[in-house]
Amino acid sequence: MSMKDNNYLCPKCKGYLNVGGHILFATKTRRNHKGLLMLDPTVGEYKYKHHDKFNLEEGEMVEFACPICKADLTSSNRKDHAMMWMVGIEDNVEYDLYFSKIAGNQSTYLVAQDNIESFGDDALDFDDIYYE
Repeated sequence: MSMKDNNYLCPKCKGYLNVGGHILFATKTRRNHKGLLMLDPTVGEYKYKHHDKFNLEEGEMVEFACPICKADLTSSNRKDHAMMWMVGIEDNVEYDLYFSKIAGNQSTYLVAQDNIESFGDDALDFDDIYYE
């Protein structure tokens, strides 16, 4: 499945977050810096685009919000992860997509029913972090 072609949605308003080959989020740092982040839609790829004056410091917590409804996308299970939905373009299956809110942390989890896939150098066992 080509991850770039999948649809990414806000779990609150169900609005589409992907546009122009990126996933768009409204973000805010603990330093109260605000800006839009455009993430690569390929799961396990950690490239992103941002305004030149909006920089993230390695290890800082970043709050992610839907740019449409402004809903906080923090996971209800883990406050250091955000969650959105991914709908597979090939199989039309809806996945929960969790990703770290810590700048520089490369951990992403794709969850559908009993199937869990982990991505990134910093990924841990999903059961250990979500069902402790």
